[in-house]
Amino acid sequence: MLWRRVEQAKRRLLYDLSRLGLPLKSRSGDHVGFDILSDQINPILTGHLSGVITLNLAEADDVERETRRVAFREPYRTLLGHFRHEIGHFYWDMLVSSTSFQAPFKLIFGDDSQDYQAAIKSYYNRSDRSYDRSGFISEYATSHPWEDWAETFAHFLHIVSTLDSLAGLPLALDERARQTLTDPYLESDFEALLALWTPLSRGINELNRSLGMSDAYPFDISPAVKGKLHLVHMAISAFRDQQRLAA
Repeated sequence: MLWRRVEQAKRRLLYDLSRLGLPLKSRSGDHVGFDILSDQINPILTGHLSGVITLNLAEADDVERETRRVAFREPYRTLLGHFRHEIGHFYWDMLVSSTSFQAPFKLIFGDDSQDYQAAIKSYYNRSDRSYDRSGFISEYATSHPWEDWAETFAHFLHIVSTLDSLAGLPLALDERARQTLTDPYLESDFEALLALWTPLSRGINELNRSLGMSDAYPFDISPAVKGKLHLVHMAISAFRDQQRLAA
């Protein structure tokens, strides 16, 4: 049962990447792969290395995942969220590193040359868990610019995937909205995506509240976070354009 849940989330991720036109092989030859491991013998940490996403099978257990979510004081923790976050690290190398987006990235996300391991250790040793909510989509995004990128990348996938699902619902929409929903993954106008996403996310949250459930999207997109999401969108679009010209 747990393995089935992981596979369902993994297939959803691969669907996202296919619709976005992103390859599963890096410039250096690393392939996207998955290690789904059990921690019955040794502790397993979810993470990414050279295209390989490692996921603890226990994350597929609702009770265990919720326990960890509360322990880490996270508003959101899902299998699909894990996959979308970790794949963001893989695409940072492809979309940002050594590209024209390197300088804008440092300006918006911060200096990624700071020691990553030291930054993560410092993050987990913090006694004060407050953070600038106007500048970051989540607390973990404050740990290092690479993690900020991965968190933001995951949220971009949340947005386009949910809008893609919206396209199949029997709703009355204006002409511009219908145009965006033709293929949210390939929408060139970032503002059009956000114009649909903002009321939709609020509506989903209100529906959940009416059923006595937690918010489906417990996040606020501040102007700073919006700028980061826009950079993700631009980097993906630029890569796709380059691939099309090279074909």
